[in-house]
Amino acid sequence: MLLPSSSPQTRRLECVRIADPRGSHQWTGIAGTTTGTWFDKEALEILDLVADLPMGDVMRCFMPGYGIRAHDADQVLFEIAFCFQCHNALIFQPAPHQRRELVGFKADSRRAQDLLALFKAFEFRR
Repeated sequence: MLLPSSSPQTRRLECVRIADPRGSHQWTGIAGTTTGTWFDKEALEILDLVADLPMGDVMRCFMPGYGIRAHDADQVLFEIAFCFQCHNALIFQPAPHQRRELVGFKADSRRAQDLLALFKAFEFRR
């Protein structure tokens, strides 16, 4: 999956459990509860995992359950919401880039299942 060009600047990466995915077509960012945080090297390792997700076909439902929010030292760099049912990811970038892009990924791939397991691991710790 192609990550935003700002991804190497990431210092903190939040795992977000998405509150209400039904209005996702109107989103300007991810709404939900932060269930865990990765910092520095670990955050970049998670982003490497996301970058290595195999591309797939864009499908229809888009009811994402989890997302990530990447921060540098001062601000949000980008957010990505993942739907493991329809194999879609929605990438948000705030101004000045102001980008919103839907991409397909193979949610049944080993890399995607590893990512989903990391998301769920934070949720089970709560």
